[in-house]
Amino acid sequence: MVRKTLVYLLLFTLTFQCLGSLGVLTWFQVNRNYIIRALCENRDKPEMQCNGQCVLMKKLKKLEESEKGSRGAASSKAEVTMVVSEMLHLQSPFPVHLSENHPSYGILYRYLYTNKPFLPPKII
Repeated sequence: MVRKTLVYLLLFTLTFQCLGSLGVLTWFQVNRNYIIRALCENRDKPEMQCNGQCVLMKKLKKLEESEKGSRGAASSKAEVTMVVSEMLHLQSPFPVHLSENHPSYGILYRYLYTNKPFLPPKII
């Protein structure tokens, strides 16, 4: 139960992090008229044709800075290396016999030497 909750929490967190800018863009498109009338810095200058882009850029920059801050905090954590020096002995259900002599390797090299001289192919 705890594992499932942890998995769903991590999945939700990673999904939310990836879709942060998509959420800002969706918010901008849904509230575009309100942003142009009330929040836009250039609403008094219609010749600039800002149409709320200044607010969108501020929000995206703020989101990017917050993501950079969270990445910096995560990378500043200390790393701990753990070394286990004990040998792990596993019991096999089948008997295992190790042989030092490997006769099959000798078979591979037996026919490498030949008395016949090598002649390149002839063109007929």
